[in-house]
Amino acid sequence: MRKFRQLSMAVVLTLMLANAALAGTIGGPPEPPPEPPSATATGIIGAPPSAEAVTPATDPVVDVALNLLQAALSLF
Repeated sequence: MRKFRQLSMAVVLTLMLANAALAGTIGGPPEPPPEPPSATATGIIGAPPSAEAVTPATDPVVDVALNLLQAALSLF
């Protein structure tokens, strides 16, 4: 009788977790297609190029923090 109780509790737990996993699924009509881009939204910016090369600012504290984070992530 104890085995049956354990089995029934496992089935109930499985059904509860399955119900929670399907909670985000919402049946509805499909989304409408996106609007076509306008003629002004070409993605090109008409600014002249700069003569100066842009170099990222390096901070030693940020470099050390990123190196430590990379080392910690490589352990996993």
